[in-house]
Amino acid sequence: MFKLKLGIVLKILSEFVYVFFENTIYICNTKGNLRHNKEIPITGDQVFFEIINKDKNQGMIQKINPRKNQLYRPKIANIDQAIIVTSLREPNFNTLTLNKYLFFIETLSIEPVLLFTKTDLLNKDDKDYLKALEYFKLGYKTIFISNVFKVDEDFHSLEEVVKDKVSVFTGQTGAGKSTTLNNLIPNLFEKTQEISKSLNRGKHTTTKNELFHYNSGLIADSPGFSSFQLKDISPIDITNGIRLFKNYRMKCKFNNCIHINTPKCEVIKQLELNNIPKFIYNDYVKVQNELKDSFKKG
Repeated sequence: MFKLKLGIVLKILSEFVYVFFENTIYICNTKGNLRHNKEIPITGDQVFFEIINKDKNQGMIQKINPRKNQLYRPKIANIDQAIIVTSLREPNFNTLTLNKYLFFIETLSIEPVLLFTKTDLLNKDDKDYLKALEYFKLGYKTIFISNVFKVDEDFHSLEEVVKDKVSVFTGQTGAGKSTTLNNLIPNLFEKTQEISKSLNRGKHTTTKNELFHYNSGLIADSPGFSSFQLKDISPIDITNGIRLFKNYRMKCKFNNCIHINTPKCEVIKQLELNNIPKFIYNDYVKVQNELKDSFKKG
């Protein structure tokens, strides 16, 4: 019996699973009994595999470890943090879009990192910049970077944040996510297109569910949650998942308090005391209304 190795899935192309172990990528198949039980590996999975041919870097996946979390678009598991890329200008700062991402990520028990871009396009006394600073004051990990790429203290902060972590970059269209990723990993998207060509596939049919090595960590690109179909997430899941409310909700009169027009609600009390920013709370109400509407239709 061969000793099984524990590796991490970097990507899946067709039936082949690319598993990283001890600085080597092994191209693996999945054992038949796993497929039969519909246990299918996805990017980010920790898998036990057997090395079938060391010279050709071939292996067979025998077991998939339980996942601590999972994104559905793209399908990536065991994420340490999500880097939410948000522009302060061009396009203008959209707090509702950011907070949707933030609430969704927190509900999945993934650590959020807020990356604000294009800081050179506004002054530090601008209302949007001051709004972005509110997240820092609330204890969120925040990074501000310029629209013009330069290796400075802010960029080094981003490098340190992704070190030794499994990170997924996501965010609104036009926020500078692709530019930021290319600054971290030059020619990243050219590499993806080369894989596409080698498989005779168009760029739209090649999955983006891939982890890339950077600074002893792993980075993935997400196309974002454009339609925000919050898969399998209920209004109470969002309420319980938001970190901003966690210190207060235990003091609410009702255990299932949703913090909207409810009596003796500690969250509403803290809102009135200005301990919770009104713009974040207002976005929370909008998200809850969207979820209620989708549940009625569903």
